[in-house]
Amino acid sequence: MEPRVAYERDDNGTMDVDRTDPPENFYAIGCDDLGRTRRKRAVKSLRRATQRFECETDERRRTDERNARALFEQNARRLVLERSEAAHRRPVVRCSSSTVGDTVATCIWDGTCRLRDRNNLQGKTTFAAHEERCADVRIHPSYCAGVDGPCAATGSSDGTAKRWDNRGRNLATYKGHTDRLACIAFHPYGHHLATTSFDRTRRLWDVETEVELLLQGHSRAVYALAFQCDGSWCVSGRLDAVGWVWDLRTGRHIHTLTGHIKPILAVDVAEDGYTVATAGEDHTCRLWDLRQRRCIYTLPAHSSLISAACFETKQGGTLLTASYDGTVRLWSTTTYACLNTLKAHEGKVAAVAVAAEAALVFSAGFDKSLKRWCVDREGEGPNAL
Repeated sequence: MEPRVAYERDDNGTMDVDRTDPPENFYAIGCDDLGRTRRKRAVKSLRRATQRFECETDERRRTDERNARALFEQNARRLVLERSEAAHRRPVVRCSSSTVGDTVATCIWDGTCRLRDRNNLQGKTTFAAHEERCADVRIHPSYCAGVDGPCAATGSSDGTAKRWDNRGRNLATYKGHTDRLACIAFHPYGHHLATTSFDRTRRLWDVETEVELLLQGHSRAVYALAFQCDGSWCVSGRLDAVGWVWDLRTGRHIHTLTGHIKPILAVDVAEDGYTVATAGEDHTCRLWDLRQRRCIYTLPAHSSLISAACFETKQGGTLLTASYDGTVRLWSTTTYACLNTLKAHEGKVAAVAVAAEAALVFSAGFDKSLKRWCVDREGEGPNAL
């Protein structure tokens, strides 16, 4: 941008230069830590993307992935309710399963969080996370059960997010939002935490130093957020029914997802690195291919609002949706067929999580219960989805 120059007329009517204003920046420069974070993210995400591309172009790996995807779909049709725990006094609003290990975390409206053994749903640790309602809980990407250290993060209606160890001790508190939180998410590398809020912002925090690295404003409340597996971009869902895709290496908005007619309440990104799912109050779930920058299919998924949506974590070939109609449904992302309908809860289903390597699905709802679904093997030995 050219500097702005001010002129004044002298007695002879000629124009003389009076002064030159400094150039103006029409963007937030950001702190030095944010710049270093973006540079590191660019290098590491490129390395991850290269590895993923090499796997996709290897014919033997592609065959193995097709077989694994077919096996997952086959087993998805055989999911049955294996265990249910109704041990809470208030609705269970979110659940999260660990990537490594055997832990599932739940957060409850009364502000408590509970870590459970996902094999039997027995409680390991229960702690009062917030004085007001818990809005979300996420297990750290690198957490492994049985190892002391950072375990999970919670977000609350009190406008704060907190990080906890496996014994329920508070390790960090992230303050800055001026309204209740809607969603939290760990970056895939585990060094940063994203929070979204009804104050119309999304923020990025350094999990160790508690420093706010980024504050991005929106025109409406931001209700959902998910990171891409390489860590190079993220997608956010807003209550104005619009999804936004952000390049985390530059901070720029790179694409807009339009098509929903009511607020977006859930988003997720598949392991292929380019398929996005958005779902919300219009009872539909939309699948987007970001290579083509368009919606490739709209699932008329439920008869009520969709509260949660997630891809299975190994191949991304199956999508799970949870709804206030009391069901969890599993969908093929290749044929878009409904593979199974789990009549999950007596009332609203608030959350769903999947542990693909252990052949387990978890659902939580307003009936104050957490349920575990597994494959009905009819005497077979254990086998991953």
